[in-house]
Amino acid sequence: MSVQNGFLALLTQGPAYGSQLQSEFLCRAAHRRQLNPGQVYSTLDRMTDQGLVASAGATDDGLPLYALTDTGRLAAGVWLTDGPADGRPDWDEMQDQVLIAASLSGVDALTIVDGYREAYAERIRYLSHEADSRALLAANRAAELGARAAIEWLDEVAATLAAHPTALVQQRSPERPRRGRRPSAETASAAAPAE
Repeated sequence: MSVQNGFLALLTQGPAYGSQLQSEFLCRAAHRRQLNPGQVYSTLDRMTDQGLVASAGATDDGLPLYALTDTGRLAAGVWLTDGPADGRPDWDEMQDQVLIAASLSGVDALTIVDGYREAYAERIRYLSHEADSRALLAANRAAELGARAAIEWLDEVAATLAAHPTALVQQRSPERPRRGRRPSAETASAAAPAE
C-alpha cells in the first residue's frame, strides 16, 4: 500500500509516467533497493481502476502520463498528513511515508513523524504489559526493541526537520529514466492528435 500512497504523493507535483514515478520513489525512499517495474504498472493500473489517477496525455515520445483525480488528490492529502493507519505500524511503510513526505515542498512531515512516534510508544506500552510467558516475553522483547529503534530514527528525523525544515526536500529530477511503458497501438492511436 505504501507504493500506491507514495505514487499519489509524488503526483501532487504534477503528471508523471510510470518509470518516472519509480525513479522518484526510489530516490526519495532511499532505504528501498528496488521497485519492480511490473509492480509499478500494476499499481498504476489499480489506481486508475480505483479512480485515483487518470490519463494526462503522453510525453513527446509517447509514454503515458498519469495525473491525480480529485479522489486521488484527497487520498494523497490524507497520507501526507496522517501517521500510521493502525496501532501496529510497519517499519517500511513508516520510512516510505516519512521520507517521501519530507521530500515534498509544503508538507509538514513532522506531523507524520509525531504520529508514528506516538504509535510506537503505545506499542511499547502494550508489549510491556503482555509478557506472561517465556516465549511471549522473547517475541515481545524483539518487537519492543524494533519499536525503540523506530522511535530513535524518528527522533533523528524530527531533529533534522526542526533544525532545517527543508533539509530533505527534493525537486523532481530533470533526468529522464531510461525505461517506460510504451502505449499499446490502440492507446497510441487514441492519444494521437487529429489531423
